Amino acid sequence: GPDGRLYISVGSSCNVCIEKDWRRAKILVANPDGSELKEFASGLRNSVFFTWHPITHELWATDMGRDLIGDDIPPDEVNIIKNGNFFGWPYCYGKNVQDKTFQPTKSCDDATSSHIDLQAHSAPLGLAFIPSSWPAEYHDDLLIAYHGSWNRTEPTGYKIVRAKLDAQGNYQKTEDFI
Repeated sequence: GPDGRLYISVGSSCNVCIEKDWRRAKILVANPDGSELKEFASGLRNSVFFTWHPITHELWATDMGRDLIGDDIPPDEVNIIKNGNFFGWPYCYGKNVQDKTFQPTKSCDDATSSHIDLQAHSAPLGLAFIPSSWPAEYHDDLLIAYHGSWNRTEPTGYKIVRAKLDAQGNYQKTEDFI
């Protein structure tokens, strides 16, 4: 990271469960030599890829939602990760929607809502902020690569989308890019 520390994403071991290993479903942080390993953020089912905002230096990460509760839920996500935040998994998803199919339940009141909800089961694997060397119409925007679905009636994903953001990083809309 921009602070010289090592950031490590560790996915969940399951679709939806209470993890037994404290390191699972989190982003961890450590010194470059691996010492002082600790939790940075939790409740992240599978944040396969993350990057740093080029201006704010905030950590942005994709996160894959759980499976087997429908074609259109839960959304996959892009989150702005801050130290100590809990993003809801396995109890909540998206904009702090309670996962009513999972027991035991826990309130979503303390969860950090997703920044951007993506189409369910798109499987976002990569993201990158568009460089300032690109034309002005692309400045501040984010590219997100979708692996694609395996468990949806009509497959989705298999593309790169452009998330249009304003200069403050507020989400405006998503459109197909490639």
